[in-house]
Amino acid sequence: MNPATIATVNALIEIGVFAFKSIKAVQNGDKTPEEIRAEWPAISAKLDDAWAAWEAAGKSNG
Repeated sequence: MNPATIATVNALIEIGVFAFKSIKAVQNGDKTPEEIRAEWPAISAKLDDAWAAWEAAGKSNG
């Protein structure tokens, strides 16, 4: 499997896990929605990097 594909799948899984953990943390009162929003840019950046790698792999493979 292409490394860019693996990175993208991993990033998508990480977003899903982040979402479920965030919902649970807010429901339990462990974090506020503002704290979750503050964590989002780091998660989003991983997906952006994975998409860029995916696109670069597609361009190099034709």
